[in-house]
Amino acid sequence: MTSLEDLPDELLHRVIESLSLNCKPFTVPSAISRHSVCSVSLVNHRLRRLSLPILFRKVSILYDDDGSDVIKKALRLNMHLLPLFRELSIRRRRIALLLVDVLSRCTCLEHIDLPYLSFGRGYLLPIIEALNSHPSDNIRLQFESIKYVDPELLNISLSRVICGWEWRKCFDEEMKTLLAQGMSIRSICRNGYVDDNWMDMTYPGLISIDGWSGNERSLQSTIDFLLRHPLLERITLSEAHNCDMTPWHMAFASKMYPYLFEMGTRENRLIKRNSVVKFGGEWLYEDVKVIFQDDISHGDVETVESMVRALSKALPQSPNSEFPCVELDFLSPVGEYLTSDDLISILTRNMNDVKTLDLGKFLGDILTRECSHIHEPGSAVQEHVVPAFRSFRERLYQALPRLGSIRGQTPQGKWMFW
Repeated sequence: MTSLEDLPDELLHRVIESLSLNCKPFTVPSAISRHSVCSVSLVNHRLRRLSLPILFRKVSILYDDDGSDVIKKALRLNMHLLPLFRELSIRRRRIALLLVDVLSRCTCLEHIDLPYLSFGRGYLLPIIEALNSHPSDNIRLQFESIKYVDPELLNISLSRVICGWEWRKCFDEEMKTLLAQGMSIRSICRNGYVDDNWMDMTYPGLISIDGWSGNERSLQSTIDFLLRHPLLERITLSEAHNCDMTPWHMAFASKMYPYLFEMGTRENRLIKRNSVVKFGGEWLYEDVKVIFQDDISHGDVETVESMVRALSKALPQSPNSEFPCVELDFLSPVGEYLTSDDLISILTRNMNDVKTLDLGKFLGDILTRECSHIHEPGSAVQEHVVPAFRSFRERLYQALPRLGSIRGQTPQGKWMFW
């Protein structure tokens, strides 16, 4: 019988890598035994030799503000492991001396993430100098954001630095200087700022934007910006955004033809903004509110389904996506004849990939009408709408197992989400 030991190194390496796919980075200190590859590395010398490069490829260092000396001592006692580090996350603010030491010892590093640290203070200068002297051409140091840049940092190469940019903490002119120094910008937050002049610049490495207005930009200007940023994947639109001349709105309107619709902002309990995502090279809404404006003949359930089908095809078609999130309503009084069974059937056939679904007042009309047929004349029908929604919600969850959240409105516009 063939045993694990009989496999060649190449196959054993693949087996060990498969064990690490869902594992968090190796954490220092604590939690050594939580990484599944750690157990494999203790079996024998051969498996240890194959396991260690996988085990220490991604490392997360956690320490208290007084723990820097402990971590540095641990690194000195394990010098043979440091060349195995490829990605490193350090989750504390006071890290200047430690990071300089790490950069001098971990010669094969490719990425360092500092999730709690902003770029800007003068004490970071030795870190940037050590970063620029690192032997790996692929190494990058990622800060959470930029905050009040010290003049000392405005005269040094930043070609190995990645940051997020929030305009309130770093203004446009300062950003121009940082970009000229070679800094890469991973994300941009422009909430509360309607000036679109920032779109004249190019941001290497940009993958997400929060607070896009774009109202003063032509369609071609927006397309040019998107072409300059091929890595850009997601844009959250600002509350002030009302421009129809965008690639995502044009694509949405063409897919919704011939139906008339009005777009709004989803009344999310946390945020009130729509968002778009690049999917298959095309920009599509992933978080959107749609109110169909067409007149629909009384009892025409088929047209209602055709509208929902058109909306579904205008959204990203990916069962693995966290989104889309949809709020749906009709100007025409479809709740006067549509049944809850009709609605569940329509949604089941056409909204399989939706993760969050908000149904407008027409759902309240349906449930109110169905409750009136069940309860005695003169009873307070409105009191039964919420329990009816709970039943409807459970039935819809059974029909759409991937659905994560559903809300509905009463005829008076009050949200039901129990």
